[in-house]
Amino acid sequence: MILQQRATGVRVASSRRSTVRVCAQAQVATTTVRPAVRTIEQEVPAELDVDALYKRLEARSKALIQLEEKEASSYPKVKFTLKQKVGLGECWKIVGMCPELGRMKPEVAPYMQWSNGDVWTLEAKLRPGSYEFKAVLRKPDGSYLWEDGKDRVLEVPFGSSGKSVELTNIKFPGA
Repeated sequence: MILQQRATGVRVASSRRSTVRVCAQAQVATTTVRPAVRTIEQEVPAELDVDALYKRLEARSKALIQLEEKEASSYPKVKFTLKQKVGLGECWKIVGMCPELGRMKPEVAPYMQWSNGDVWTLEAKLRPGSYEFKAVLRKPDGSYLWEDGKDRVLEVPFGSSGKSVELTNIKFPGA
Protein backbone atom coordinates (compact mmCIF):
# COMPACT_ATOMS: atom_id res chain seq x y z
CA MET A 1 0.00 0.00 0.00
CA ILE A 2 1.38 3.39 -0.96
CA LEU A 3 0.33 6.57 0.85
CA GLN A 4 0.87 9.90 -0.82
CA GLN A 5 -0.15 13.38 0.31
CA ARG A 6 -1.24 15.80 -2.42
CA ALA A 7 -2.76 19.23 -2.47
CA THR A 8 -6.53 19.43 -3.04
CA GLY A 9 -7.58 19.73 -6.63
CA VAL A 10 -4.85 17.45 -7.95
CA ARG A 11 -6.28 14.86 -10.26
CA VAL A 12 -5.23 11.30 -9.64
CA ALA A 13 -5.67 8.91 -12.55
CA SER A 14 -6.25 5.24 -11.89
CA SER A 15 -4.91 2.48 -14.07
CA ARG A 16 -6.35 -0.99 -14.63
CA ARG A 17 -3.71 -2.50 -12.37
CA SER A 18 -4.30 -0.37 -9.31
CA THR A 19 -7.18 1.06 -7.34
CA VAL A 20 -6.94 4.67 -6.28
CA ARG A 21 -8.93 6.29 -3.50
CA VAL A 22 -8.82 9.99 -2.73
CA CYS A 23 -9.83 11.14 0.73
CA ALA A 24 -10.26 14.90 1.18
CA GLN A 25 -9.15 16.36 4.50
CA ALA A 26 -9.18 20.12 4.78
CA GLN A 27 -6.62 21.41 2.24
CA VAL A 28 -4.66 18.15 1.81
CA ALA A 29 -5.83 14.94 0.16
CA THR A 30 -4.39 11.56 1.09
CA THR A 31 -4.15 9.08 -1.76
CA THR A 32 -4.05 5.38 -1.03
CA VAL A 33 -2.83 3.21 -3.89
CA ARG A 34 -3.42 -0.52 -3.64
CA PRO A 35 -2.63 -3.08 -6.30
CA ALA A 36 -5.77 -4.50 -7.83
CA VAL A 37 -6.60 -8.08 -6.94
CA ARG A 38 -6.40 -10.29 -9.99
CA THR A 39 -8.15 -13.58 -10.21
CA ILE A 40 -6.42 -16.74 -11.39
CA GLU A 41 -8.54 -16.79 -14.55
CA GLN A 42 -7.10 -13.40 -15.52
CA GLU A 43 -3.51 -14.46 -14.92
CA VAL A 44 -3.55 -17.88 -16.59
CA PRO A 45 -4.03 -17.83 -20.35
CA ALA A 46 -6.54 -20.31 -21.73
CA GLU A 47 -3.79 -22.33 -23.43
CA LEU A 48 -2.20 -23.02 -20.04
CA ASP A 49 -5.21 -24.81 -18.63
CA VAL A 50 -3.94 -27.39 -16.13
CA ASP A 51 -6.17 -30.21 -17.37
CA ALA A 52 -5.06 -29.60 -20.93
CA LEU A 53 -1.42 -29.65 -19.83
CA TYR A 54 -1.91 -32.96 -18.02
CA LYS A 55 -3.56 -34.45 -21.10
CA ARG A 56 -0.71 -33.29 -23.33
CA LEU A 57 1.86 -34.63 -20.88
CA GLU A 58 0.08 -37.98 -20.68
CA ALA A 59 -0.12 -38.24 -24.48
CA ARG A 60 3.59 -37.47 -24.84
CA SER A 61 4.48 -39.98 -22.13
CA LYS A 62 2.45 -42.71 -23.82
CA ALA A 63 4.08 -41.93 -27.16
CA LEU A 64 7.55 -42.12 -25.61
CA ILE A 65 6.72 -45.43 -23.91
CA GLN A 66 5.46 -46.88 -27.20
CA LEU A 67 8.59 -45.68 -28.98
CA GLU A 68 10.83 -47.18 -26.27
CA GLU A 69 8.94 -50.51 -26.38
CA LYS A 70 9.24 -50.63 -30.16
CA GLU A 71 12.95 -49.84 -29.98
CA ALA A 72 13.53 -52.31 -27.11
CA SER A 73 11.93 -55.13 -29.09
CA SER A 74 14.86 -54.92 -31.51
CA TYR A 75 17.52 -55.11 -28.77
CA PRO A 76 19.59 -58.30 -28.50
CA LYS A 77 18.50 -60.75 -25.83
CA VAL A 78 21.20 -61.52 -23.28
CA LYS A 79 20.88 -64.69 -21.20
CA PHE A 80 22.78 -64.77 -17.92
CA THR A 81 23.36 -68.24 -16.41
CA LEU A 82 24.74 -69.02 -12.98
CA LYS A 83 25.09 -72.45 -11.39
CA GLN A 84 25.43 -72.19 -7.64
CA LYS A 85 23.62 -73.59 -4.65
CA VAL A 86 22.27 -71.04 -2.18
CA GLY A 87 20.52 -71.24 1.16
CA LEU A 88 16.79 -71.22 1.79
CA GLY A 89 15.30 -67.79 1.07
CA GLU A 90 18.35 -66.56 -0.84
CA CYS A 91 18.22 -65.58 -4.49
CA TRP A 92 20.47 -64.11 -7.16
CA LYS A 93 20.24 -60.80 -8.96
CA ILE A 94 22.28 -59.38 -11.81
CA VAL A 95 23.11 -55.74 -11.09
CA GLY A 96 24.57 -53.60 -13.86
CA MET A 97 25.10 -50.08 -15.13
CA CYS A 98 22.15 -50.09 -17.56
CA PRO A 99 18.52 -49.38 -16.59
CA GLU A 100 17.48 -52.96 -17.40
CA LEU A 101 19.91 -54.21 -14.72
CA GLY A 102 19.02 -51.63 -12.08
CA ARG A 103 21.75 -49.01 -12.61
CA MET A 104 23.90 -50.70 -9.95
CA LYS A 105 21.07 -50.60 -7.40
CA PRO A 106 20.27 -54.14 -6.24
CA GLU A 107 16.87 -53.06 -4.90
CA VAL A 108 15.59 -52.49 -8.45
CA ALA A 109 17.71 -55.03 -10.35
CA PRO A 110 15.92 -58.07 -11.81
CA TYR A 111 15.87 -61.42 -10.01
CA MET A 112 17.32 -64.50 -11.64
CA GLN A 113 14.97 -67.49 -11.98
CA TRP A 114 15.86 -70.77 -10.27
CA SER A 115 15.54 -74.11 -12.06
CA ASN A 116 16.43 -77.72 -11.22
CA GLY A 117 20.09 -78.40 -10.61
CA ASP A 118 20.60 -75.02 -8.88
CA VAL A 119 20.79 -73.23 -12.22
CA TRP A 120 19.81 -69.56 -12.12
CA THR A 121 18.94 -67.68 -15.33
CA LEU A 122 17.96 -64.19 -16.36
CA GLU A 123 17.02 -63.04 -19.85
CA ALA A 124 17.13 -59.32 -20.57
CA LYS A 125 16.97 -57.25 -23.73
CA LEU A 126 19.88 -54.82 -23.62
CA ARG A 127 20.89 -51.97 -25.87
CA PRO A 128 24.08 -52.67 -27.80
CA GLY A 129 27.10 -51.37 -25.90
CA SER A 130 29.44 -52.17 -23.05
CA TYR A 131 28.14 -52.70 -19.50
CA GLU A 132 29.69 -53.40 -16.14
CA PHE A 133 27.78 -55.80 -13.90
CA LYS A 134 28.03 -58.08 -10.88
CA ALA A 135 26.13 -60.99 -9.40
CA VAL A 136 24.51 -60.10 -6.09
CA LEU A 137 23.06 -62.54 -3.58
CA ARG A 138 19.92 -61.35 -1.79
CA LYS A 139 19.77 -62.73 1.75
CA PRO A 140 16.49 -63.69 3.49
CA ASP A 141 16.76 -60.62 5.76
CA GLY A 142 16.79 -58.31 2.70
CA SER A 143 20.51 -57.54 2.78
CA TYR A 144 22.70 -57.93 -0.30
CA LEU A 145 26.03 -59.70 -0.66
CA TRP A 146 28.03 -58.49 -3.66
CA GLU A 147 30.49 -60.78 -5.40
CA ASP A 148 34.11 -59.92 -4.67
CA GLY A 149 36.51 -58.46 -7.20
CA LYS A 150 36.23 -56.10 -10.12
CA ASP A 151 33.02 -55.57 -12.04
CA ARG A 152 32.46 -57.97 -14.90
CA VAL A 153 32.21 -56.42 -18.36
CA LEU A 154 29.56 -57.38 -20.89
CA GLU A 155 29.85 -56.41 -24.56
CA VAL A 156 26.52 -56.43 -26.40
CA PRO A 157 27.38 -56.18 -30.12
CA PHE A 158 25.36 -54.19 -32.65
CA GLY A 159 23.30 -56.31 -35.01
CA SER A 160 23.43 -59.35 -32.73
CA SER A 161 20.30 -61.40 -32.11
CA GLY A 162 21.42 -62.62 -28.70
CA LYS A 163 24.23 -63.50 -26.37
CA SER A 164 24.78 -65.98 -23.56
CA VAL A 165 26.83 -65.14 -20.46
CA GLU A 166 27.83 -67.85 -17.99
CA LEU A 167 28.91 -66.60 -14.58
CA THR A 168 31.52 -68.76 -12.88
CA ASN A 169 33.98 -68.40 -10.02
CA ILE A 170 31.75 -66.25 -7.86
CA LYS A 171 33.53 -65.39 -4.63
CA PHE A 172 32.39 -63.29 -1.72
CA PRO A 173 34.47 -61.01 0.51
CA GLY A 174 36.15 -62.96 3.30
CA ALA A 175 35.46 -66.35 1.71
